[in-house]
Amino acid sequence: MTDKDLPEQSSQPHFSSRRARREYERALAEGRAYVPSAEPQPDPSEAQTGTNSRDSQGEPDREFHPQPLAADGPGGLQHRPQRPEERQYTPELNSDLGGLNPLPQDERDYPTLEERSDTTEPHQPDDEKSLGYMLVDDESIAVPELDEEQLKARQARKRKRTLIMLSSFGVFLGLLAIVGLGVGQLVGWTNNDYPGPGGEEVVFEVNPGEGPIVIGNRLVDQDIVASTGAFRDALEAVNTTSEIQPGEYTLRYEMPARDAAEILLRVGVTGMNYAHVNSGHRIEDVYATLEDRTDYSLEEIEAAADPANYEVPDEAETLEGYIAVGEYHFPLDASLEEIFQEMIEPTLDEFERLEVSDPTEQHQLVTVASILEAEARPEDFETVAGIIENRLDNSNPETAGYLQIDATVIYGMGVRQLQFSSEDRQDESNEYNTYAHRGLPPGPIGAPSIAALDAAADPEDNEYYYWITTNIETGETHFSTTYEEHREYQAEYRAYCDENPSICGRG
Repeated sequence: MTDKDLPEQSSQPHFSSRRARREYERALAEGRAYVPSAEPQPDPSEAQTGTNSRDSQGEPDREFHPQPLAADGPGGLQHRPQRPEERQYTPELNSDLGGLNPLPQDERDYPTLEERSDTTEPHQPDDEKSLGYMLVDDESIAVPELDEEQLKARQARKRKRTLIMLSSFGVFLGLLAIVGLGVGQLVGWTNNDYPGPGGEEVVFEVNPGEGPIVIGNRLVDQDIVASTGAFRDALEAVNTTSEIQPGEYTLRYEMPARDAAEILLRVGVTGMNYAHVNSGHRIEDVYATLEDRTDYSLEEIEAAADPANYEVPDEAETLEGYIAVGEYHFPLDASLEEIFQEMIEPTLDEFERLEVSDPTEQHQLVTVASILEAEARPEDFETVAGIIENRLDNSNPETAGYLQIDATVIYGMGVRQLQFSSEDRQDESNEYNTYAHRGLPPGPIGAPSIAALDAAADPEDNEYYYWITTNIETGETHFSTTYEEHREYQAEYRAYCDENPSICGRG
């Protein structure tokens, strides 16, 4: 075998451990020769034992050198890693930086600790009279003197501010107490009560929609009970499921709250049904109220409302207009005939008071009164009643006996709105169409109030033939003697409806 046949030998030495390899690489990096360190020798006894073992197993006889496994860190298992030697920077270290610029040398002169201690001077305040926090460690530093006058003025201002703050706080507490007392009276925090039995009798009216607090406050205002709180407590103490119903009640001044509560709740009185009729209510509204407030069905109510069963004019096709406006309390076992008779009685009494005994005149009276209730404000009732009388005159040059009233047309249509079409205005099949039929409509168009009945019985003497409400919200109404003037007000009303279509029933 020639040398060419031998395998190439690596120029890199063979390393027995990772530690030896790292030492070699470090020597190359530092540019010095690599000198391998002494390898640890195995224990002779162990070597002998190993040899005997191999001899006993018949293995080849060759020297065995066990090598310890190297650790991950430098030094292997035999040596602990050593911290590299710290070297202080010197300019000579820049000589092997190649093309890099060397670091400049710091030539500044720094004072030593002893020099700094010698040159340090105690801090002196810029202004001897300035006030603030100062550290005084001996008597060598002069303490600034305070001006006595300034000190007294400052103390006086401080006392003044304190007095102002205390006074303001006192005023605030006083106002808070006053407000608390006022609110307490308003919501009934106090429970003062009169001992009873009470003084003179007084009629107290409960209005629709009023609750216990409002009623209690009104009772206190009229000196019937001592406090709203006592009245509310009395209502809760009364063992009843009833509620206070609108109407008039006979009470006493300075009476105990418990007595007032029992009267208003009708304690000890046979159970009652309550119903109310507002001005302008149509007959179907009355039927709905009775159906809701009694145990009778709508069919039973309509059957009992036959005008032939009551003392009303023969011209009356229904009880429309004859049921009086007001509030009613009926016994639970009252019949429908008894209920309707009680609701008609006030109107019959009004006929007697107005000395209208002729049935035809009575029917005309309630018809005109119902139109006034639908078309005019209470303060205009008498004026509009005079206009209706002027229009009923067939010889008048403006309407020739036609009332031409929108409310009657709408009633005959069976709707509730403010406007209708030109076709509706010309509809002769509508008996209540006062544009197509001369004179009064067949009967009333709603429930008239006492004020309307009084105005219909005594109309104002005037020369007007037209009236129109140009603002539904304010009730502003204009009166005219000619149709030309009336048309100007009609244009004003149409402009109002253009701006308020929902109020005028357009949308």
